[in-house]
Amino acid sequence: MTTQRPERRARTVALAGLAFQILLSVFFAVLWSWGQTQALRALMLLSAIGNAVWLFLVMVCQQRVLVQEEKFETEQLRRERAAAGGTDAIFDVADEELLLARRRLQWMYRWMLPSFSILIILLLVLAGLLGWKWSIGQSLSSEVWPTVGEDKVPLLFFMTLGAAFVSFLFSRYATGMARYREWQILHAGATWLMGVTLAAALVSAAMGALYMGATPVFERVVAYVLRILLFVLAAETLLNLVLDFYRPRGPDEEPRPAFDSRLLGLFTEPGGIARSIADAINYQFGFEVSSTWFYKLLQRSVVPLIGFAILMLFAVSSLLFIGADQVAVIERFGRKDRVVADGLHIKWPWPIEKAYKVATRRVHDLTVGDVEPTDKKADEKELILWTNLHSSEPHLNVLVATPKLAEYIEKKEPGEAATQPTDDDADRRSQAVPVSQLRIATFIQYEILDAYDWLRRYAGPQNEGPEAMLETIAKREIMRQCASVEVTALMGVARGEIERNLRQEIQRVATEQNLGVRIVFLGLYGVHPPSETAEAFQAVIGAESKRTTAERSAKADRNRRLSEVAGDVTRAEDLNEAIRTLHELEGRDRVPQDQLQAASDRVQRLFFGDAKEGIRPVGGSAANTVAKARSDRWRIENRAQGQAVGFDQEIATKNAAPKVYHMRKYLEMLADATAGIRKYVLAASEAGHSLRTFHLNLQDARDIPIGVAIEKKSD
Repeated sequence: MTTQRPERRARTVALAGLAFQILLSVFFAVLWSWGQTQALRALMLLSAIGNAVWLFLVMVCQQRVLVQEEKFETEQLRRERAAAGGTDAIFDVADEELLLARRRLQWMYRWMLPSFSILIILLLVLAGLLGWKWSIGQSLSSEVWPTVGEDKVPLLFFMTLGAAFVSFLFSRYATGMARYREWQILHAGATWLMGVTLAAALVSAAMGALYMGATPVFERVVAYVLRILLFVLAAETLLNLVLDFYRPRGPDEEPRPAFDSRLLGLFTEPGGIARSIADAINYQFGFEVSSTWFYKLLQRSVVPLIGFAILMLFAVSSLLFIGADQVAVIERFGRKDRVVADGLHIKWPWPIEKAYKVATRRVHDLTVGDVEPTDKKADEKELILWTNLHSSEPHLNVLVATPKLAEYIEKKEPGEAATQPTDDDADRRSQAVPVSQLRIATFIQYEILDAYDWLRRYAGPQNEGPEAMLETIAKREIMRQCASVEVTALMGVARGEIERNLRQEIQRVATEQNLGVRIVFLGLYGVHPPSETAEAFQAVIGAESKRTTAERSAKADRNRRLSEVAGDVTRAEDLNEAIRTLHELEGRDRVPQDQLQAASDRVQRLFFGDAKEGIRPVGGSAANTVAKARSDRWRIENRAQGQAVGFDQEIATKNAAPKVYHMRKYLEMLADATAGIRKYVLAASEAGHSLRTFHLNLQDARDIPIGVAIEKKSD
């Protein structure tokens, strides 16, 4: 433990730490602006917030230097007064009022320390929320993530690794000083710098993974981890700040800053973790396991073993095994160096040289289309039909021309003369489109001619770039080719010619784009309408079936009715035609009589038959109607004849006895008129004109009431 002005040394280390943290933040900011990686952005924000930590440490260390100087001055003044024979009671009474620097230090611990803690919490939260192009929960394969140029990755790897190494050295130096009580305040800066060191190591590892595997997934995972770390540190600082209000503290005890992360402190002093693990093992086993020779040997050898493993990994990366159908493109520091064939080869270790294998001596398969998300278990049991979804055949939606659209719109047969369009035609024309939609599954086989062009011309994650480019070219040419052909040609008669044209066009475009491939085969299969139209198609088929059923039912009903009317369908149709012809002739003016008579005779023959011509009389309800009409005719004629004969007899009777005839008719009329009226017979004498009334009961005795009958019997 040193006793020579430790506060000044702490201030010097704090100033050096602040300067180093500022330079480190600027360095990471330059790297981020050049590389544009999200992991470097998180590292830059974490390092920039550390400046506030070191700024507070500088202010506190400076104030502690002032307190120490004030203490020395006060002690020197007390000695001078004591030597002069004066009294030092003033220092005993008002010691706190005179030590202004000490009071200011206590004020900083009481008010400035919580203020800086709150400031750091706000900075951490704002850094984790603002300025990010992706949100928490964003998929790692989303397109919102910015891409990093492969030429920048090696330099970013070495720069971040070097910064992590230098930061680790300064952090370990500050951690060693913080073990002493006089410099304990420096532990907050050391832990924060160790967090920056670990973050830089993770970013460097992400750059190495990006360079070796050409996949940005690990870099995005590191960005996720560092961004979440900002929120974790903010929550930890807030929790420490709250707990500090309730933690008991001695009068001379120096407070521990809330932003002195306990989480990062686990990595700042890994020896403490090892001792804690050793103590836990000793407690579990009941004896000093850490004192055994095996544990000590393992403790001494673990670092050399890890170093040896790392060296072996680098040595193994120098060996390159290439298959019989492959070639390898070897790049040195991101630039093409050579292309080697199959076999065993030796190269410089990673990351100096890196090899990319490409299978150039075999035929590759490519299915152009989109895979439909379906249930694989259900897909295995169902048949592959165009009416259901099946993921085994990726399809591509294309538009094809619809032939004979004019005939469809105008409702005319091919070759028929065009008619004047109506409003209905205009409405159909606005609804109809000159194209139809089909789904096509395309199978392509190709060979890779130039491995380097295939890898670097259109590089993508996991070597999907060139194949994705070839698929894009194929999709565009398929859509263009299908838009110029008809449905019937694509689905049958001209498919071979379309396949040849497609293969030539895709090969031409791939050659123009220097893709380095040769199309060996192209085949179209599974050409059918979209499965979404299956329900509509089946509805149309059902409607047509219903229409056919309705037509046949109507025709059967027509035949039944005609048979019921005329006995058979042919006779009914002939009668209908003959009657229509007769009515048309009767409605015309100046029709020859012989023509009219011939039409009438034809109707008569069809109704009543003609033995000479072998025509039978009409049957069915028409025959019944004719027979009934004949009977009604004879009945009406006979009734009229009888009325005529009776009338002649009436005339003869009238002429023979006119008075009697008139009286009889009068009485008949009177009897008919008074049929329901009671009659009275009045007798009168001509001489004396005396009237007598006679009551005549002409009622049947069986209808007499029982009371009247008993009265008559008693009389």
